[in-house]
Amino acid sequence: MRFTRYITPLMFIGTVLTAPVSAPAADNKEMQSLQRDVADLQDQLKQLQKSLDTKLGALQATAQQAQDTATKTNTNLNNLNSGLMQTVQSSLRGLSDQLAGVAGLSAKVGGIADDVANVEGTLKDLQQTVNKQGQMLSDILNQVKMIQTPAVAPPPGPDSAGIAPGAASGPPPTGQSLFSHAASDQDAGKFDLALTEFKEFLRLYPNDGNAIGAQYNIGNIYYTQGKLPEAVAAFDAAIEQYPKNDLTTPSAYYMKGMALKKDKKNTSAIASFKAVVQQFPHSEEAPQAAQQLRSMGVAAAAPARKPGH
Repeated sequence: MRFTRYITPLMFIGTVLTAPVSAPAADNKEMQSLQRDVADLQDQLKQLQKSLDTKLGALQATAQQAQDTATKTNTNLNNLNSGLMQTVQSSLRGLSDQLAGVAGLSAKVGGIADDVANVEGTLKDLQQTVNKQGQMLSDILNQVKMIQTPAVAPPPGPDSAGIAPGAASGPPPTGQSLFSHAASDQDAGKFDLALTEFKEFLRLYPNDGNAIGAQYNIGNIYYTQGKLPEAVAAFDAAIEQYPKNDLTTPSAYYMKGMALKKDKKNTSAIASFKAVVQQFPHSEEAPQAAQQLRSMGVAAAAPARKPGH
């Protein structure tokens, strides 16, 4: 300790001061005074030594307490580490049990895939219809205004004499107007009226750009009504009678497969789903068709290679 190094010099000084000193007799008084000073110094040295011993003892006690505290802390850390490891192991076992439960849930979810795929097919058709109607909204509004505005008969004149009222008829509705009305009636659930309008549209405008869409919608209406053979025939017409359309043709193949599957004609349904995957691998219907094939125990066919590849 640092207090110890001061003890030896002090004791040395005390020894020197207490040693007998030769002096003349005349200096007795000064000697006595010096001796008294030495005695006082010795007392001070004793007090200092006692104080140093007390402080040294206290310091040793403090050091011992610190060592005991460190020992206890180390013991507590060991206990804490052991308890923490047990808690982690217990949590891992619980997590493993939960993962096992999730695996069982995954198997149940796989069993619902078929129903979800059927709903997706219906939602896909509805989305396509909504998209088409959004593009034609402006034209529909204009046509509605024209329909709601009553026709004003021209004043009678020499050229109109002898013509019976109602004998003259207006021009047929435009293809866009007729298609839009049919689509609106289909969305409103007026399926028989929509069928009539779509068929009239195809009669009047067989080469219109919406012709394949009208034919496809006819198949969709039959599918919704549960008339599966009629639906398959309508989808076939959309596929065979019109040029391929990246939006409508894969949908026709897919819905034809759904109608065939629902009618328990799985072989033909598989062929229709494969056509979607092979001929239209990048269409929105391709993943749905692949899911249908997997649900029927058939591996999804690889997309058809283009010539030269």
